[in-house]
Amino acid sequence: MTISEALREAAQKLQPKRIVCDLDRDVGRLEAEVLLAHVLKRDRAWLLAHPEYEVRGTKYALFSQLVSRRANHEPVAYILGRKEFYGRDFKVTPDVLIPRPETELIVDLVKRSTKHEVRSTKHEVRSTPFILDLGTGSGALAVTLAKEIDGVTVLATDISPKALAVARRNAQNYNAKNISFLVADLLDVKVLTRLRQASKKSPMLIIAANLPYLPTSDKKILDADVVEFEPSDALFAGQDGLALIKTFLTQLARHQGSLGFETTRAYLEFDPPQAADLKRIAQKLLPKAKILIHKDLANRNRILEISIK
Repeated sequence: MTISEALREAAQKLQPKRIVCDLDRDVGRLEAEVLLAHVLKRDRAWLLAHPEYEVRGTKYALFSQLVSRRANHEPVAYILGRKEFYGRDFKVTPDVLIPRPETELIVDLVKRSTKHEVRSTKHEVRSTPFILDLGTGSGALAVTLAKEIDGVTVLATDISPKALAVARRNAQNYNAKNISFLVADLLDVKVLTRLRQASKKSPMLIIAANLPYLPTSDKKILDADVVEFEPSDALFAGQDGLALIKTFLTQLARHQGSLGFETTRAYLEFDPPQAADLKRIAQKLLPKAKILIHKDLANRNRILEISIK
């Protein structure tokens, strides 16, 4: 079968039955191209330039197998074993949440906050922030921050040892030696100890967190791609989706004053409908903090920023 024929056949199998927007009309074709490019070890541009190239034998069999897996709702990222985030490819497995483009906003915000030179008021020397990535999952956020910000030190934590194994591999793939990893639950004793040690060298703490934030009721309305394949513990957090974020904010309010940093900034991703409730909760727990909400590229409320001095 030629590339053109193989793509046409696969696109029909992969095309969503429910078209929500114009972009959905090309999803089947796009996914077919991605899967075939993976099998042939070529890029999509090469496929389009060689429509008459014949896909034979084991390669066609493998392509058919991957198309069947995708038709059964398995996410493309798990099929390929990788997902792009902020211009880099990251290894992903069913043990970790698939990185989303929305989370890239956290990287932009952290980079903006560290753009200007940070100086310690105590020592009057150039210093860089200490970054804590809570619930690191694949490590996409931690590795990206470690590579994008010169001289920064990152602590990546997760409650799942399997997730941290994936994150470590991603850090190794990008030679991100300025990251350490810790199995931990939010701001538990182990994390607090590491932060107090870090505050002796850095005046500023930045917390980046893409914690589970979806209400459990969303399981009824989300696509099978998400509900049946991605780790539930990395997605859902109680009836309102805010259970873990509330716990984190309560811990931050309780311990922030004893950590030793001169400035603390936290960036938390959330579900757009949660904006008003989340801002109210943050302001109640941290009355002296500056609270901001940032919109994503779709103009939806997406990131909560907390600034404490």
